[in-house]
Amino acid sequence: MSKLFAYILLAMALFGQTSAQAEVNIAVIAPREGDFSRFGEEIIYGVRTAVNDINRSGGLSGEKVNLITVDDRCDDNLAISTAQMIAVNVSEKDKVALVIGPYCPNELDTVTGIYAKAKVFQIIPMAVNTSRFEKHLPGLVLLAGDKNRQSADFYKYYVRHFNNQKVALIYDSNERDSIDTAAALQREFKNNGKLGLLQAYSYASYEDIDALSEEVLKDGIRIACVLGAPRQIGEISYELKSADKNFVIFIDKYAAQEDYARIMGDLADDTYYIGLPSLKDNPDFASTLVKLRLLGMEPEGLGVYGFSAVKLWAELVGKTGSFAYDDLAKALAEGPVSTTWGEVSFQRGIPAGTLNFNIYRHVDGQYTQAY
Repeated sequence: MSKLFAYILLAMALFGQTSAQAEVNIAVIAPREGDFSRFGEEIIYGVRTAVNDINRSGGLSGEKVNLITVDDRCDDNLAISTAQMIAVNVSEKDKVALVIGPYCPNELDTVTGIYAKAKVFQIIPMAVNTSRFEKHLPGLVLLAGDKNRQSADFYKYYVRHFNNQKVALIYDSNERDSIDTAAALQREFKNNGKLGLLQAYSYASYEDIDALSEEVLKDGIRIACVLGAPRQIGEISYELKSADKNFVIFIDKYAAQEDYARIMGDLADDTYYIGLPSLKDNPDFASTLVKLRLLGMEPEGLGVYGFSAVKLWAELVGKTGSFAYDDLAKALAEGPVSTTWGEVSFQRGIPAGTLNFNIYRHVDGQYTQAY
């Protein structure tokens, strides 16, 4: 038996727990080790807070919610194998009614297809690039919407503060999410007649980071949107900022892991981060904000999206009186549905009026929203 398969079996063994009260199983798939463990733990914390709140109130439709956490380590093979294992657990005791995640998106089209075929309702708390999905899956919810929105919001900020300045788009041509995001940003500049101001650079086209940095600087560019793995982002950002302390760096907030901070050191200050809103400034979120604080949870980071995913599912179950995939999918499509930030209609699983991304600036170790 492979170590990978044995690891999944160990996680699935949690399904066998028994209780005097009827139970419904849900699973959260998120990394607890590796580069993205911080954000995985945030999501798990939010999910667990929501589950505990439901169970303290007597459960859902008379059933206790049993939470299973699976650490997929952002490993593509493990994400697929986990989905396959969950899909084959079809007994009343062991089957999973809801999957939240996975966090890492590389194999989403494969993973979501497995869950849909097995009739497992799925909510992804992170924004993802919808262009990779070939067909609509009725039981798939993209809670934070389409990641392509990130490119539109970056472009708006660019026009307000750096209009008509050249921008380097640095990305990893071997990493699917990086390619998708780079393509979306190129489309945004092209649609607004400014594609000539966006110069793309792929890590794979250069012998090393030094050569890539030198090329960007030689081209007279002093602004960069940097995509890729945390170490890649950190190394190229360090080279550019070391050469010119006024060089402007934009990165995806969810790639800014320990490697990035360690590599950058003091040069991390004045980096711009593109990330989802905290929601706590949204007036429609006020009642949820109060509830979260009473539960001892401050709505920072991705925890609020994990919490919101469970609450959305609970709302659909309450409307239908059912945990069944088809019933929940029908209720979602008929909308609107109550979310933690108000009544929302979902179109093909995406919330109408997708949440806008914010631009944050890192100053003195703190994130502040940049306007």
